[in-house]
Amino acid sequence: MKSKLSSIVIICVFFVACNTTKKTNTKEAEKIIEPTIVGADKDEHDCKGSAGYQWSELKNECIRIFESGIRLNPVSKDVDQTTSAFIIFKSKEIDMQVELFLPSEKKSIILDKNGKSVIYQWKNENYILTEMVNNYKLLDKNGELLYEGNVEGK
Repeated sequence: MKSKLSSIVIICVFFVACNTTKKTNTKEAEKIIEPTIVGADKDEHDCKGSAGYQWSELKNECIRIFESGIRLNPVSKDVDQTTSAFIIFKSKEIDMQVELFLPSEKKSIILDKNGKSVIYQWKNENYILTEMVNNYKLLDKNGELLYEGNVEGK
C-alpha cells in the first residue's frame, strides 16, 4: 500500500511540476503594440528629423540645413571626417548672428558678429567663424582650424 501511495504522490508531483505555464497579466495582454510609423518623429518644435528637418533658432522655423545652410567640410583630424558642419544666417541682409550646426552637438550654437573689417568674424566662448571673400573658416577657441567652406555667388 505504501508503494502504491508513494507512486501516486510521485506521479502527481510530476504532473504538477510539468504544468507550470506562465500566467500573463490581463493588463499586459490587453496592451496593443503599435508599429512605428516612418516620418512620425516630430521633435518639440514639430520638426521631422527623418525628413531632414531641424529647428533653427535664428530663423524660428524647421529647416533642412543641407538645403539652406552653408556647408563647412572637416579639416581637423580631431573632428569626424565624414560629416560636415553647417552655418545659417537669419537672412542675407541680417548677419549679426550666425547659427552653427555641428555634427557633434545636439543643439545649434549661436555666434555673435564681432566688428567689421576685411575679415568678418562671429564668435562665442568656444568657436570663431571667419569669412573673407566667401571663404568661411571655423576655428576652436585655441585657433585650430576645424571646418572650412566656400560660397559661390553670395
